[in-house]
Amino acid sequence: MLLKPTLILFAGMPGSGKTTLARLVARRLHVPVFAKDRVQRVLRDHHLADASTGDGYYLILDMADEQLSLGLSAILDATFPLDHFRTTASEIAARYRANFCAIYCTCSDDAVWRDRMKTRVQYVPGWKPVGWEDVERMRDYYQPWKDNALVADSLYSPEENLPRILEYIQNATPRVYVPVQPAPERGLD
Repeated sequence: MLLKPTLILFAGMPGSGKTTLARLVARRLHVPVFAKDRVQRVLRDHHLADASTGDGYYLILDMADEQLSLGLSAILDATFPLDHFRTTASEIAARYRANFCAIYCTCSDDAVWRDRMKTRVQYVPGWKPVGWEDVERMRDYYQPWKDNALVADSLYSPEENLPRILEYIQNATPRVYVPVQPAPERGLD
């Protein structure tokens, strides 16, 4: 698959299958993945930031900026719970006239999702994946994606989701993320 420079986001709550799908797509398309958890683990291990900060987002967005500036694609793997980082990602893609697409990963069956949280793959060495209680807590503030993303339900296997995701990426266009929350009004300076 020949891919025009594209910024691809794999987003969703913990345990929703985003990392598994991001890695599968990265191998298929030969595009690097920048995972927030991996970056955050390095920051934590070197006492540069606490594990719970958003610093990892700034770094993966900066790495994506570098790739797109070279005319290359990048995949970002993070929860992306709020409009701010989603908007920033789409602005980076727009700066380089790159395509932008987001895949929102979820699991439509909470019982299956909760069970998977107990046995999920630990992709980042030295990083403890969060638990079901974190999923429930995040539901209070996780902003919906609306029409800004393709929904991938992890009730279907990664291999079943893959063709639809690859088609979505192939058909991506330069676009801007439309925030769910209205932007605060600014005074005339």
